[in-house]
Amino acid sequence: MPLTLAGLLAHQDLGLKLRTGRGEVVVRWAHVSELVDPTPYLDRDSLLLTTGLSLGRTSRRWPEYVERLVRAGVPALGFGVGLRHTEVPQALLTEAVRRGLSVVEVPKPTPFSAVVRRVVDGLVAVECAEQTAAVEHYRGLVRAAMTPPPHRSVITRLAGQLDAWVLLLSREGHLLAGAPEYARRHAERVRLEVARTRSWHAAAFDHAGARVTLLPVGRAARPAGVLAVGRSAPLRGYERGVVDVAVDLLSLGVAQAAELLDSERRERATVLSMLLLGRVDAAGHAAEALGIPLPEPPVRVAALTVSSARRDDLLEALENERSLQIVSALVAGDSRGRVVVVLPVVEGDAGVVQSVISAVSGSLGVIGEPVDMGGLARVWPRIAALADTLPASAAGRLLSTQDVASVGLLSYLGPAEAEGWAFSLLAPLESEGARRIDLMETVRTFLAHNGNTEAASAALGIHRRTLTYRLGRAEMLLGRQFSDPGLRAELWLALAVRGQ
Repeated sequence: MPLTLAGLLAHQDLGLKLRTGRGEVVVRWAHVSELVDPTPYLDRDSLLLTTGLSLGRTSRRWPEYVERLVRAGVPALGFGVGLRHTEVPQALLTEAVRRGLSVVEVPKPTPFSAVVRRVVDGLVAVECAEQTAAVEHYRGLVRAAMTPPPHRSVITRLAGQLDAWVLLLSREGHLLAGAPEYARRHAERVRLEVARTRSWHAAAFDHAGARVTLLPVGRAARPAGVLAVGRSAPLRGYERGVVDVAVDLLSLGVAQAAELLDSERRERATVLSMLLLGRVDAAGHAAEALGIPLPEPPVRVAALTVSSARRDDLLEALENERSLQIVSALVAGDSRGRVVVVLPVVEGDAGVVQSVISAVSGSLGVIGEPVDMGGLARVWPRIAALADTLPASAAGRLLSTQDVASVGLLSYLGPAEAEGWAFSLLAPLESEGARRIDLMETVRTFLAHNGNTEAASAALGIHRRTLTYRLGRAEMLLGRQFSDPGLRAELWLALAVRGQ
């Protein structure tokens, strides 16, 4: 409990008397000043002691004096009577009532030093009590962490210690634990706040009359979840320490789980590597020894890619996909940073992987045709190569090998680079002399008719000899012959880029 004005009033030897205001206001220090404006030297929540030497009993400056104190965060004023004033000025009391300032009358026999000493003693007692409470809370949390299920036990204990509602959410936003029972109603708001900020750093926001504190749980580089603590009253210093201990205990459990997961991932990656190298029997023996289920053949292999920052998100989403777990799909990362899925041929198999790709922004991939386990080594190099070279326009899609071809060559070219190359190649056909005889359209029509001069001249509405003349001019400007199939292919591609 913090030190309050009521706590000072309880010391009868001081003879303090509450003249107006509340006794529940918190006092964090005491200060003596006779200045007309002492606020530059005051901390918030300080009890100011004065005899009013600078102001008369009926002074018109009392309202201004009180206003300054309240604005500076002073909750209470101790007014010493018997020196300058025989009683607390009524003008002061009237303005104090209006402004919500608590006023205590300090009798003449009581020195201000005695009041200050009691404030200091009270603050020391509060600090000792808080330290004792903190230690007890720490012990309680440690005991809770050893009570299965540990994360729920810690959350329940923390909520009781702080008289607050507490939630633990996974990285995906799933509610892992909450206390007391009504805390669950706040889960959606916490999810929205985490999604809004897109940050896993400590944060705070106001919600339903409470100040909600968010703290990441787990490894700093990739937190496994978030702890939310909501309470109407701000957390005190020692209470924030209690929350930090809870986060550490929860993170320890997460770290242990993460170590186990990393080990499992390495084991799955080893089995996958054996399969992709064609060592099917060795992979089967290793999988059996490690307790890793393998899908029933025939199978399909999918190679997925995403930015390094989202790779763990993609891997985790596939690992947690229930439909893949049911069919014993093998999900693992490979040495090149890809995420690989080996899954049995069942109805909707590709659709399940596609749904995960759609959920993890920026991911894309290629899935092969059905093969037996021994065929994985044969098809894998092609699947991996296709996955590594998919264009950015394929993001969010799982393509079959046939789909990759239908994407088109232009999708693999960067827009800026392709346009620059096309402009450079076609520039001679856009010179002033070339435009007068429309060489650009002439070349386009000639290529569109597969180099057939009769069909091209008919399409252009010109004589075949005129077409031959124009093509000769184009060859001269380009410095290359149309008999070169490479030139024809490059021109057609450049025209396609310019036409996009």
